[in-house]
Amino acid sequence: MNVLANIRFSKTLLTVVLIATVLFQVTQAESRCGTLQAVQQHRKSAKIHPLAREAVTSCTADNYYEKVLSRKTEHFQIFYTDKGPHKASDEFINSVASSVEFAWNFHTKQLGMLPPLGTSTTHHYRQEVEEGLYPVEIIDIGMLRDSRYILGGICSGCYGLALPSETEAEHSQLIIDNDFYGTLSSGAPKDTILADGKECVYNLSTIELHNDAHNYSYVKNWDKGIRVTAVHELYHAVQLRYLDMFTYWSFWFEASASGIEEIAAPEIDDYYSYLPTMFNLAGTPLDQMTEQYGAGIFLIYLHNFVNKKTDKFIWEGFARNPENNFQHQLKSFAESQNLSADSLFHDFATKVSFSGKRHIFTDSTSLISADQGYWPEYNYFKNSSSSSFDPALNNFAYKFYIGSKPSLENFKGKGSAILYKGDHSEIQPFTTTNEADNIWAKYSHSSSVDSIVWIFSKFTEEEYMPTEIQDSTLRAYPTPWRGGNLCFTPLPRNKDFIEIRNRRGNLISREKYDGPIYCIEENRVKEMMVPGVYRFRVGNHGKTKDLLIIY
Repeated sequence: MNVLANIRFSKTLLTVVLIATVLFQVTQAESRCGTLQAVQQHRKSAKIHPLAREAVTSCTADNYYEKVLSRKTEHFQIFYTDKGPHKASDEFINSVASSVEFAWNFHTKQLGMLPPLGTSTTHHYRQEVEEGLYPVEIIDIGMLRDSRYILGGICSGCYGLALPSETEAEHSQLIIDNDFYGTLSSGAPKDTILADGKECVYNLSTIELHNDAHNYSYVKNWDKGIRVTAVHELYHAVQLRYLDMFTYWSFWFEASASGIEEIAAPEIDDYYSYLPTMFNLAGTPLDQMTEQYGAGIFLIYLHNFVNKKTDKFIWEGFARNPENNFQHQLKSFAESQNLSADSLFHDFATKVSFSGKRHIFTDSTSLISADQGYWPEYNYFKNSSSSSFDPALNNFAYKFYIGSKPSLENFKGKGSAILYKGDHSEIQPFTTTNEADNIWAKYSHSSSVDSIVWIFSKFTEEEYMPTEIQDSTLRAYPTPWRGGNLCFTPLPRNKDFIEIRNRRGNLISREKYDGPIYCIEENRVKEMMVPGVYRFRVGNHGKTKDLLIIY
């Protein structure tokens, strides 16, 4: 069985992935589960005997609805009922219709992703789907048919789910909750409905699903709940075109779907709920977070500062090489663009350090999101027992330090220092231990600097940070450049200028130099170059190298 389920919890819970792609928040913490437990739950559920699908009472799912209605749009067929516990109003269905079409066009046209493939028959209402249309069912998800078999029980507070076909891995359908009331997994109040001459009992859905960012109920603002659910869940349906999550699970399934929410529907900000947990775990690899949704801000960074179709290339990489993890996919993409994934990740770590109130210390164009000022703030690690600290990191992690000098002899990764000065800051990247030592010596007791914050990241680096750069290969740093001085080294003695050209080959500047290192001040960089890819070389002959400007 190939059934997809991703359970989405509020910020007090951990991410749970069960047997269907499920996006939800609950008001009560009933369990704390991670990715491994989710996979184990899938295997356990997949072994349940088919008889477990049968109802435990004489009433079946069919008894809780009567006539099934249908609404067709350009790409979708929406199934719903206007009576009973699954009922939905015409206004609700109109909102679903516009939201799923919006999500379809955003994912396929703006992002260039493959379109979802629909199942031929719906799961809950068991309706035939018109050929060429993608099915959407509107139901009370707490009463989902075969919920025990598919989800392992009641989904306590689901927004919606993308449910794949059991026989065709790439095909799926959407299910969206009919009123955005969640159902208690135990002790829920009951109600009855008369069907076929018998009383059928069901659990009432009484928990109002809530938007924490703007403090409103999705029960009253169901149009916003529909919009964010359509974007998130249809993206899971798109992901299924590239990869089977239960054969090749990656944290990126949920992280990218969460990031897409903010990119496609930035006014809703439902992803805020998942940032506190992520921000409290600085130093933990992104693919090992207890919540995978918060890591969606990395997709927002890649979308806004690298390429708006970065995720398309990543999922295409998964399709070609499903055994390889996300880090491999991003590194392959970066190399295809003549970029460094290690440098991109460090730039992300630097930018994310300006979250919350600290956003005022950097230029607004450098923020990952316009909402970054509303994000939580990271805690800086402070070593009060020693004059130095060792910033050791696992792959795909970053960490921030303050108050002492870094000891980098055994460090593998990238580093920068942020100098806070009054109402602004200055970023000082360093590529050697000597450069970091010089920053500390120059600014640690300087009255011109209020504090030094050290940013360290490690993507997949295997080499220790050198004491001095001994490689004779010409390089520009930092790359990608986003502020501070732009430097070139080591420069040969037999030439005296550097050429910088745009991607078309047009000469931007010819910079004269007289030593092994040459730096251009930040203001001049911004005067000469808008964000984009440039090429440089020493002299006017020979091979050029790429330089990414992303301020």
